Amino acid sequence: MKDKTIPARLIYRKIEGRLSAVEEERFETWLKEGREHREYYERMRSMYQQENIQEVAIGKIQDAWEMFEKRVQGRLRMKRKRYWMWGVSVAASVVVVFCLIIYYHSDTGQDVNIAVQNIVPGQYNAILEMADGATYHLGGHQGSLQEKTGRQIKIDTSLVSYLPVDDKQETPKEIVYNKLSIPRGGEYRIELEDGTKIWMNSESRLRYPVAFFNDTREVYLEGEAYFEVQRDANRPFIVHAGEQKVTVLGTSFGISCYASEVNDYTTLVSGKVKVDFERGKQSFVLEPGMQVAYDKKSGIATERKVDVAEFVAWKNGKYVFKQKRLEDILSTLSRWYDFEVFYQNEDVKESLFSGELRRFDDFNYLLRLIERTSDVKFIIDKKVVRVMK
Repeated sequence: MKDKTIPARLIYRKIEGRLSAVEEERFETWLKEGREHREYYERMRSMYQQENIQEVAIGKIQDAWEMFEKRVQGRLRMKRKRYWMWGVSVAASVVVVFCLIIYYHSDTGQDVNIAVQNIVPGQYNAILEMADGATYHLGGHQGSLQEKTGRQIKIDTSLVSYLPVDDKQETPKEIVYNKLSIPRGGEYRIELEDGTKIWMNSESRLRYPVAFFNDTREVYLEGEAYFEVQRDANRPFIVHAGEQKVTVLGTSFGISCYASEVNDYTTLVSGKVKVDFERGKQSFVLEPGMQVAYDKKSGIATERKVDVAEFVAWKNGKYVFKQKRLEDILSTLSRWYDFEVFYQNEDVKESLFSGELRRFDDFNYLLRLIERTSDVKFIIDKKVVRVMK
């Protein structure tokens, strides 16, 4: 399967000549997949190499962007028909964008370089906390670690994996837990000893056994993750997430249980799961395409049919929003792009938008798409986004 996306940091590292052999191979594969990829890379390289980049006021940035758009309007008109646009009717895909700097040649003949903003996409990043207190910062590293118990842990650029238990190894007297924490603006993957694969989203934590020895496999989640559970009919897999207790045998599903959010969600992609809530003694058995939404304030859980892509597409490098409140959209994006939001008008939070974007899209470009289909305006000041009408 062709990889249609590439992390922005790889393009940045390529321009600076700092790619590893593995990264270089990935970059070359992406580059050969289409002429638009090569054109995009050459444009970014050209922009990056411009000198004397200067900071300018917000108003000048807006003026520069408008001029830049007018100058390329004709050339991009046909391409834009293939892009996903924001609004009630949305139907295409926004290309990967890495442009943090916009360069244009003004009508006066002067070359002007504009530093647009400091809000950039996240990257592979995680902190591994061992049971013995040792802490390791992961992300972009490769190698291996060894537990005091003797068990091996493999570290890849975006994945930490625990090797299967050797039958000859002695069963420990107690279960040993590690914890994987994903900071704001990060993502990472983990493969547990039993073969279960987990995609971890920003601002999330997973507490899990180094190896499973009991008649159940239990982990503890805070935040958001996508699970592909290795089937084992004799040992159910149980996820404790907020008020939810999700029990599975072998299936794919997503869980969102951020402490700052009003609702917790469990969304089933394939297989079957049972979701129990101690508060209210509620219990649900989900079929594929179904979701349980739990209102933490009222303690009431409801089951509904959903488009699962809207809730789990992030693990494939995309965000899908369908008639989503602006406040919810910006809350989701803030974890990945790492910014704060200030609303000048409370009612603007209720504005609804639909759209699809890639996790490495340029943030400024994304906000301008929203502006074009509404009366909402944004001003970016370092890591703060001001929202107004």
